Amino acid sequence: MGMEKAMKPEMVMQPVKERAPAVPRRDAATYLVPLYQIVLALGIALMLAGSAVGLIRDGSLPTLVTGVWQTFTGVAQLDAAAILSLGVLVFLVTPATAIAFMAISYASARDRIHALISAGVVAIIVLSIVIAWLSGPSAAPGALTAVSIPTELGILLFTAVAGILGSMVGLGGGVFIVPVLSMFFGIPLKTAIATSAVAVIVNSLGGSSIYLKHRMTNVRLGLFLELTTAAGAIVGGLIVVLVAPSVLRVVLGFALLCMGLAMFRQQRQGEPVLGGPDRMQLAKRYHDPATGGEIDYVPQRLPVGVGAASFAGVISGMLGIGCGAVNVPIMNAIMRVPVKAAAATSMFMVGITISASVFIYYDHHIIDLSVTVPAVIGVLLGSRAGAMLSRHTRSVVLVRILVLILAYLAVSMLLKGFGVPIPGTAG
Repeated sequence: MGMEKAMKPEMVMQPVKERAPAVPRRDAATYLVPLYQIVLALGIALMLAGSAVGLIRDGSLPTLVTGVWQTFTGVAQLDAAAILSLGVLVFLVTPATAIAFMAISYASARDRIHALISAGVVAIIVLSIVIAWLSGPSAAPGALTAVSIPTELGILLFTAVAGILGSMVGLGGGVFIVPVLSMFFGIPLKTAIATSAVAVIVNSLGGSSIYLKHRMTNVRLGLFLELTTAAGAIVGGLIVVLVAPSVLRVVLGFALLCMGLAMFRQQRQGEPVLGGPDRMQLAKRYHDPATGGEIDYVPQRLPVGVGAASFAGVISGMLGIGCGAVNVPIMNAIMRVPVKAAAATSMFMVGITISASVFIYYDHHIIDLSVTVPAVIGVLLGSRAGAMLSRHTRSVVLVRILVLILAYLAVSMLLKGFGVPIPGTAG
């Protein structure tokens, strides 16, 4: 008995406390989704209100944007141009606000590298505002010719289709908007570029909110590439106001042709790199509904990608087409990022990039509100549909659609740029 009593304490099994499974920390980037949704609702509400005021009072939409300071006083007086201009400005400041939020989030998480990268991108966008203000025209802008209501409806329908295609392939829709507005709607090329740039920002906000919700966007990679892409966009924006439209037309044609060739080669996609060094902590995983599996990858060749991104920024700012047409093949073919992740990341980037040049367009008064308003509304409707469709569409289908469209538009713009008349086009 004594021995049994002595052994009893050792034989008693203590209950093992199971450790509760760790709850994954929510990605800070997902908090951008409600921000984008609020901004889109506010911006569209202002544009609808301004359009209603303009149509009721004047029978047409206004054309010229108002100065930044005059905008707020004009809104108080229910001036249609001021209300619409405020809507444009709401869209323009959103990318910088989103990146500033990410910088604070990374800093609070003690992620110094990405906090500094985010702060650097914000600084570049602020620099673009300063450059726009310093380079703005000293003389009063000339009057723009408002388009007819049937033309505005046509622009709305077309940009909705462009928004679907642009969101599905991560290009922002600008590669379609600029040439089509110029060739088929008779819109001056620089006005088409400025219109596309604003629409690209809206397309980016609408598409990114869906991609971010499903965690397909590699935000860290996008911000890393934006350091050079946004800087290049400032240079491109200054080129727009200095170069003749005929030169821009030829450049756009060649750019579209190169983009089509790059995307054609992209059809032979390599397998994503699953491991290896990741000093910048850019590795990412996402769920692909089309295959039902989890896709892991680690971006490769970062120096080459960053260098190519600067060229993408110049093209973006110069042609108002967003950087996606260059960045998607760069991320996929060079950096070995899966095409859907590249498209999602590009969609996040294009709004940031183009905002660095749109401030220059705004201060130089080449934004036509009667063209921009229907384009923005159409692109917003299309971008949300496109982002949802792309999640269930195989990548090769997206690439083939894009290659065909780019090839046609490239040849058309080159012929028109060199003075060859094209049946069915304006001008």
